[in-house]
Amino acid sequence: MQIELNNIDPNINRILAYSDDCFKLADKVIHSNLVISKDNLSEDLLTDNFQDFALQHLKKIMLWKPELILIGTGKILNYPNEEWVDYANKKNIGLEVMSTGAACRSYNLLIDEGRNVIACLFLTKKN
Repeated sequence: MQIELNNIDPNINRILAYSDDCFKLADKVIHSNLVISKDNLSEDLLTDNFQDFALQHLKKIMLWKPELILIGTGKILNYPNEEWVDYANKKNIGLEVMSTGAACRSYNLLIDEGRNVIACLFLTKKN
């Protein structure tokens, strides 16, 4: 799905489009699960599928010091482990879990608002 963007700053990571098997950014197409913030990008921090994602992975992502983490679980919404929510709350970091499409759109909106957000995006074809 193509995402309509306003006021594009080329120095900020944005998701221009996504499909079941890739994410399109301004300068590349990524065919793997992705962790993205306005300044950082990693294809190595996530597991192959949401079901294998654990607190140890979330802790590594929190080292980027976000105010909010969005987790896109694929095409179908999967609920987070209660341990993740408790840990995020103790660190005063918001944690929202949604479908990957919703997480892509929310990420772009929050980045445009100047929020310090990270999106952990699982490809829908891998669910």
